[in-house]
Amino acid sequence: MLIEDIEFVTFRHPDLAAVRDFMVDYGLLDLQHDGDALYLRSYGDAPFSYVSTQGEAAFVGVGFRVSSREALDTLAARFDSPVTDCPHPGGGLYTVGADPDGRRLEFVFGAERLPAIPSGGDPIVWNDAHAKNRLGHFQRPAFGPSHIQRFGHVAVFSPDPQGVISWYGETLGMKASELIYQGKEKNVVAAFMHLETGAAWTDHHTLAIVGGKAVGLDHASFECRDIDDVGIGHMVMVDKGYKHRWGIGRHFHGSQIFDYWTDPAGFHVEHYVDGDLVNNDSPTLSYPFGRDTLLQWGPAFPGL
Repeated sequence: MLIEDIEFVTFRHPDLAAVRDFMVDYGLLDLQHDGDALYLRSYGDAPFSYVSTQGEAAFVGVGFRVSSREALDTLAARFDSPVTDCPHPGGGLYTVGADPDGRRLEFVFGAERLPAIPSGGDPIVWNDAHAKNRLGHFQRPAFGPSHIQRFGHVAVFSPDPQGVISWYGETLGMKASELIYQGKEKNVVAAFMHLETGAAWTDHHTLAIVGGKAVGLDHASFECRDIDDVGIGHMVMVDKGYKHRWGIGRHFHGSQIFDYWTDPAGFHVEHYVDGDLVNNDSPTLSYPFGRDTLLQWGPAFPGL
């Protein structure tokens, strides 16, 4: 196993104050703002989950937590890149590479973890048609921004989806959980890819690769506490007057509850909860492109 998890996403924004306000209302927390770099953390133990530098708006790339020093050296050799001290909060060692579309990939080992922050609320106890489990108690979550637990995945566009899918498999050991095709099954136009973690369970997708005319980002996705956290967070963002993109609904591929918002520079971010888990014994599934590619239930995708 080379990579334990995805850890952070990197952007450039022309107005760091505006994106800071947006992302804090969205559910991240202040960590560090020094000059031209803004770092935000989640409620989990990652050293940080989001970084933006000052500049022309751009999605720069993502960072991964590496499983061992040996894995870091392996990745450094594959990218012909030195291992150096990591300049980000948490420190540790890192090496830097890029995927075939030019996205920056950072691989960090040994960064100091942060104490997790309590995110409020007891786990939901459900009363449904199968069982009544909440007896004499009320479901009353507090109103406020979502409590983002971690950065979960990115979905990117590529003019060469099949080539990039193969590259992530060969270079980083990722495996497709599900493939999407148009027409013939070999005409793969998208993939939901998970990390190679052996028998350990991991997210259905850490990376989604979608065919597109140009290299780009569809969205960066952050895991919330629970479904109430997504719903109440939605209300907070509406009250603040932010631009809503799509949701609330449930995806087909990955099964997660989703809600999408658009930041001040036009980048899309997703709140999600209740995603599927897979491991290396999970077979790769294949589906034709269609309505199910987008959702099981919820509002129609914008523009369709």
